[in-house]
Amino acid sequence: MDAAMPHAMSQRALQAFQLTVLTGSVSAAAEAMGRSQPAATRLLKELEENLGFHLFDRVRGRLQPTPEGLLLFQEVERSLIGLDRIAAVAAQIRKGRRGTLTLGVLPAATGILTPVMKRFTEERPGTAISLHAVPSEQVVQMVLKQECHLGLVSDATPLAGLRVERRYALGCLCIMPPGHALGGKTIVTPQDLDGERLVALSPATRIGRQLEAVLEQNGIAPLIQVETHLSHVVSDLVLAGTGIGLVDAVTAAAHVARGGLSRPFSPAVGFGLVAVRAAETERPGAVAAFLALCDARFAPLVPAHQEKT
Repeated sequence: MDAAMPHAMSQRALQAFQLTVLTGSVSAAAEAMGRSQPAATRLLKELEENLGFHLFDRVRGRLQPTPEGLLLFQEVERSLIGLDRIAAVAAQIRKGRRGTLTLGVLPAATGILTPVMKRFTEERPGTAISLHAVPSEQVVQMVLKQECHLGLVSDATPLAGLRVERRYALGCLCIMPPGHALGGKTIVTPQDLDGERLVALSPATRIGRQLEAVLEQNGIAPLIQVETHLSHVVSDLVLAGTGIGLVDAVTAAAHVARGGLSRPFSPAVGFGLVAVRAAETERPGAVAAFLALCDARFAPLVPAHQEKT
């Protein structure tokens, strides 16, 4: 690459770079941005050409930032979060809203929270929701910097410096379209997946990693039709007949409500969701109301408790 003076860099290209570093995958970054993988790849290529140096090396099948890429990433993190905050404040002023509840949520949980957000806006029409669907590690940083009132992250995420408000231990079930042969089983096992077409959560997600390990341990080579980071997309594709999948209990319940089937899966595959906020801040009333709705939504399916404060 030549060392020409860089041109102005687009915010989209920088966002694609930031998400690729966080997820280790261009496809995951593209999904979080709502773009195709080729589009995200073009953004990264244009950014590298503009900068005059390489941003990533491929190590054991995953993208890892070069030393130059890591230096750039640190600055991009500060800059983009600041721009997001400015845009959010400007939107609040423009729309004349009395208040906004800012949430940071790992992408895999957005579908789980959709009915909670709908109920919240119905009960508190004067309070808007600003939703940031980003990886758990980025949610933690946003909450620590008080750029989010509440974060919902995977229970595998380090939580130093945060106050834990809730822990939701979500079990997982196998979901399938109506009339599927596995609907006649009481429990689905890895052997039952041999030869089945799968709509799989990516190995970059906790559920995806666990399922991949279970299938490998049992010598099962799955026929993966589609891979995604989003559990509600798994449900959509399963209902369309693309294959079967493994999702958290909340998504599975919604899947059944839409006419699909679900069955327990053994060995158990778990997924925990943790609600956190900045330790030194007071809890706004909107946060308490949102957590109460989460409790009501999850209570029939999973155990929930509030940490002592």
